[in-house]
Amino acid sequence: MKRLRLGVLLGVIVLFSAPAVFAAQSSSAGYQVNEVQFGSGGTLNTTSPHYQSQQSLGATSGDAASSAHYGAQAGFLTGRDPFLEMVVNPATINLGTLSSVSAATGFATFHIRAYLDSGYTVLSMNNPPTNEEGAPLNALSSPTVSTPGTEQFGINLVQNLTSCTNPAPVNFGADPVLVPSSTFANGQASTGYNTCGLFKYNKGDVIAQSGSNGWGETDYTISYLVNINSVSKAGAYNMTQDLVVVATF
Repeated sequence: MKRLRLGVLLGVIVLFSAPAVFAAQSSSAGYQVNEVQFGSGGTLNTTSPHYQSQQSLGATSGDAASSAHYGAQAGFLTGRDPFLEMVVNPATINLGTLSSVSAATGFATFHIRAYLDSGYTVLSMNNPPTNEEGAPLNALSSPTVSTPGTEQFGINLVQNLTSCTNPAPVNFGADPVLVPSSTFANGQASTGYNTCGLFKYNKGDVIAQSGSNGWGETDYTISYLVNINSVSKAGAYNMTQDLVVVATF
């Protein structure tokens, strides 16, 4: 009996496409203000040869509070240092023994938090799964529906349902979750990886991205799909998937 097993290990790399700079305090052509104060009693920066300070008349004393479900800092002054955070939840996805009559599926999760940046992209930088002899599974170069009996490897970053226009083999995965809401975050699955029931994989593709800025947190789920055919080579297939996030500040 021919046996094919698949495992996927998820990793993360963070890159910055430009040096960090402070956000402008105002702009034109439609106008925007960030981290500023209006009215009397406040100054953005007060300096001398020996100190620098920020002031806000009537601001409460800044302090931190948290619980298992929230975190907060009191006071009117907020930080102006840009940052980018990517956290991949530890995951070794074992799709088990593959079959030519039904698809194998699995999922893994990660999240991105960003502040005061001009957007970010997430890329997947590895080859598709290969066996001990280096034989790869056939990666889907364009969004494709699951077809048992045809060798296929692909992913997407949305919820997959058997009731979709392009039916998924089972209900699995999840749409990106904006935390706490779209007011504060705008991450999304990229074109080609954003359609229920359609799967794709090209090494180096952008699989997720923010809007015009990447503020806030977005929780992502990667859905994996594998089908094999009667002549797929036997063996244990493995893939170490490195995700690279690139931000512009």
